[in-house]
Amino acid sequence: MRIHRLEVQAFGPFAARESIDFDELSSQGLFLLNGPTGAGKTSILDAICFALYGSVPGARQQGKRLRSDHAEPETAPEVVCEFSARGRRFEVTRNPQWERPSSRARSGSVTEQAHTLLREKVNGVWVQKSSRNDEAAAELLSVLGMSLEQFTKVVLLPQGDFAAFLRADAKERRPLLQRLFATDRYEAVEQTLADEAANARSAYQSALAGADQLLERATEEAARHLAAEDMPDPSLAAGDLLVAYESSVGSAAASVKGAANRGQEDLGRLLETIGRRERAVADHAALAELEKLSLEHRHAADSQAELTETLAAHRSAELLAAPIRHRDQAALAMERAAKDFMDRIDAAETHPLYPAFVPSRPEPDLSGQTLLDEASDRLASELGRIRSLLPEEQRLQASRSDVQRFEQRVAQLAQDLAAATADHEQLAATGRGLQDELAALDEAPDVELLTERLEQAQRIRDAVADHTACLAKAEAARASRDAAHTRQLERKEAWLSLLEQRLDQAAAELAANLAEGDPCPVCGGTEHPQPAVAASGQLITREQEAAARQEHAAAEARYSEAREACANLEQELSNLASRGGATDAAEAAAAVATARASLDHAVAVRDRRRTLQERSAATTQQLEKIARELSALAVAKASADSELKAERERTDELERKLREALPDGGSLHEHAASLSQLDRLLADALKILAQHRHCSITLDQAEGELASAIDRSNFTTEDDARVSLLAPAQLQALEQRHTAYLKAGQRLAVLESSEPVVRARAALENGESLPDSGQLDAARDQAGALDRTVRELQVRHGVLAASQQQLAAYRRRFDEEQLRLAPIAARHELLQSVADTVRGLGENERKMTLTTYVLAARLEQIAAAATERLIAMTDGRYTLVHDDSKSGNKKSGLGLHVSDEWTGQRRDTATLSGGESFMASLALALGLADVVQAEAGGVDIETLFVDEGFGSLDEQALEQVMDALEGLRDGGRVIGLVSHVAEMKQRIGAQLQVTKGRHGSTVRTVLTGVA
Repeated sequence: MRIHRLEVQAFGPFAARESIDFDELSSQGLFLLNGPTGAGKTSILDAICFALYGSVPGARQQGKRLRSDHAEPETAPEVVCEFSARGRRFEVTRNPQWERPSSRARSGSVTEQAHTLLREKVNGVWVQKSSRNDEAAAELLSVLGMSLEQFTKVVLLPQGDFAAFLRADAKERRPLLQRLFATDRYEAVEQTLADEAANARSAYQSALAGADQLLERATEEAARHLAAEDMPDPSLAAGDLLVAYESSVGSAAASVKGAANRGQEDLGRLLETIGRRERAVADHAALAELEKLSLEHRHAADSQAELTETLAAHRSAELLAAPIRHRDQAALAMERAAKDFMDRIDAAETHPLYPAFVPSRPEPDLSGQTLLDEASDRLASELGRIRSLLPEEQRLQASRSDVQRFEQRVAQLAQDLAAATADHEQLAATGRGLQDELAALDEAPDVELLTERLEQAQRIRDAVADHTACLAKAEAARASRDAAHTRQLERKEAWLSLLEQRLDQAAAELAANLAEGDPCPVCGGTEHPQPAVAASGQLITREQEAAARQEHAAAEARYSEAREACANLEQELSNLASRGGATDAAEAAAAVATARASLDHAVAVRDRRRTLQERSAATTQQLEKIARELSALAVAKASADSELKAERERTDELERKLREALPDGGSLHEHAASLSQLDRLLADALKILAQHRHCSITLDQAEGELASAIDRSNFTTEDDARVSLLAPAQLQALEQRHTAYLKAGQRLAVLESSEPVVRARAALENGESLPDSGQLDAARDQAGALDRTVRELQVRHGVLAASQQQLAAYRRRFDEEQLRLAPIAARHELLQSVADTVRGLGENERKMTLTTYVLAARLEQIAAAATERLIAMTDGRYTLVHDDSKSGNKKSGLGLHVSDEWTGQRRDTATLSGGESFMASLALALGLADVVQAEAGGVDIETLFVDEGFGSLDEQALEQVMDALEGLRDGGRVIGLVSHVAEMKQRIGAQLQVTKGRHGSTVRTVLTGVA
């Protein structure tokens, strides 16, 4: 990567546009970037970083504003960098975010967002690649091949950072090396292996816990069924112990099964004996039951004949029960119909219109039906006439409602018309008042102009306050500057005096080092008859002169800092004065108050005028609306008056017509309802009268059927049949007695031939006695106890057999777990060993993690590359050595030592002197640049910048460092040095000089020949 051109505008200390042609500076391969402190040398490097990455290095990104305070407010900050990389040429233009002045915004400024433009030169023509910040950043990162962190350690070499890196311990070096060499993948490998080991450990512990749990369950299962003395020896191996559990429980199950089988045989024999005795008792009981039933059956035979006769008479009378029931039901229905008819007639006689249609009281016969039919016909005719007039009555009611509604509408319209007229007059008066007030107001003032005047007055007031504070600081700074100048002159005079004395005493200084027999460094003689002595009698040493020179240099640096601080404050005073800061404070405050009062008055007038105009316009609109409403109300009232008159005429005509139809007055609807009610009463009476006639016919038929049935029966009269009929409950009881007698006879016949009776009679004939009931009960109790014992033994055997099966299942599962556990344990052991090794644990003797191992290899490469340059800078005395030895409990891998070839000893880098530390850190920076360059894919770095640190070198060391840097120019590489050292200004002919001033810094290219 090679930088060709850089342009900056309103960036850092540079107010105007400054252009730097690096191709011109690079013509000699080595150029110097110099200038006073604070001029902007580092800002040029910041501009390069910002152009390429959109950010500046380190803490400067947060602690420093990118836009120049010296630039004009409207000037946009901008950085343009033209560079080439990987055989392609690019130009990137970046604008950081900044505040652009605005007269419209309330805050006085508008935020302009950051902007990026990337172009590439293709066939001699610039082609735009991207104008988006993210796309341009991605393209630049791909072309450069390194991050900002790597760029600042490869292209920009800050010596202070590498001096700290040189003296740091392994723990402090690790973060920087991790950022530069992107060892995230190795850390991911460590974490992945740790996670895999943790998972394997969890799987192993889970499998192990499963086997232990099976053994624990088997022990609990065996302990539930075995006595403590029968339990196997717990010291046996797990597999053998499970087999012993299964065998012990199986033996117990076999023992219980044998006892249960023997008890079952004894119980069978006992039950057989009890069965024979119980059968004999049952046979004698059956014989006794037969004798008892025979006696009862003989006693019941006498009353059975009378019972049979009574049931036969009932069955004959039962043939007449239906005709008798039908005749009784018909008579009852006819009686109920006659009663219902008279009840309906009584209800109808209470109706007020009944006498007008029914002249006499009807009876439940044919004459009553004729009378009611004639009354119904007259009633239907009158009801039809009244119903035909009902629509007219409904129209009359609707017409009366319409008349009332029209009257209310006419009254409401008259009221609305009067109210609208009053509102119109009131609004007209209000509108005239608003126009008069608007005409009396002043013309609308220019509020924006007055706002700008107020803001200008406030800026002047703020500048006055800042000017007063800055003036006090400037006076204090001048006093500090003058005091520092006085101290600098005193230290300079003291140093020059000592230097002059030391030069005068050069001969005496040489004489002090002469020894008899040694040659004189001036004349070469070995005899020294009259050595020179110091004129003052006291010899000024080199150390005294050097100490005085250092005191003068320190005083001069403090004077330069005080002078620069004073100049900055004077520049700030000048800027504040140009913005009105020299104005009288009271005058500035009064101007602000006057401007604010004018603005407040103008705003009040503008707001009042706007309010009056809005109210006047609203009043005009309301007047127009009310005028339209007045016209509409007048038309509506005239129409309502006409409709009211027509509806009143229709109402009068309908009232006349209804009076003719109903002279006595009242409501046609109510009269029709009364006629309908009377009609329903007469219709109900006629319906019941028809039912009464039907019931009379049915009664005649039922009496005829009953007489015919009596003639055909065994009974003479109806009363004889009624006497023979039995009640249902009495009939059911007699039939049950008859059925029970028949069943008892059948049972006797069965018992006579049954085996128990035959055996009992045979036993009596043989003289056998009845078994003793006490002995039988004792045998039964013995059988019950034996049966319970056998059942308990069977249950116990079932439990033991199930436990044996469960233990066998535990043994099989345990064997399976052991087979599954072997590969899991092997995997866990392997993964844990590998994970511990890459994390610096276990068998890792140096306790070095995988990431540290990779970084150690990189550090070893850096030390080797740095040593090549350090040997040239130190005449072969020093080399940098990577040290991966272990110290105490600390992890090894990132140690760095310096090897002194003069003493043959290896020592800590912290023991190097200031100049030696600079050379070592410079060599380390260059070595790191080479390694990172190779790590980044072999990106060719053609431009390097080395920032400061040369002031700590003596003449010989500076010469050696310069030789090493000039050696970097081989192959077309360009080196830019940032330094204040005067010797370097004389050695390097190509220079980029940065000059600071009150209005910002400027740059100038100086070419005085090859260095």
